[in-house]
Order: sequence, then structure tokens, then C-alpha cells
Amino acid sequence: MRMNGVTSAVLADELGVASSTVSQVISGRATSTRIAKRIAQIVGQPVEVLWPPKPRLVLRRNKSAGALA
Repeated sequence: MRMNGVTSAVLADELGVASSTVSQVISGRATSTRIAKRIAQIVGQPVEVLWPPKPRLVLRRNKSAGALA
């Protein structure tokens, strides 16, 4: 973003949010479709490229765990 002349503080002012919120979205600690779309627009990349979907975690029960109970 900075290469395009936009800092997270400027983007935060534009979107009416705290700069820490923008930083959290960039790092992946928070999600915001509105902020992510604007960042993707500035950078010129799709949201899915910047933040690929996370694989779904599948928890499986150990078959022998039932025998212990």
C-alpha cells in the first residue's frame, strides 16, 4: 500500500476506523470485508490473493478413545 502512496493511517481515516483496526486486518488478526476490499483495490490484487481462504480444520475422534470410557 505504501508503494501506492497510501498508509494504513490514511486508509483508516478514509474508512472511519482506527489505524490499529486496519493493521489487524492486514496481519490477519481481524476480519473486515469492507477494509479488505479497499486494501485489495489500492494494491490492485483480489482479496483472495491477499488473504487466501484458510483450510477448514476437521477434528476426528480417535476410535480407541471410546473404549477408554
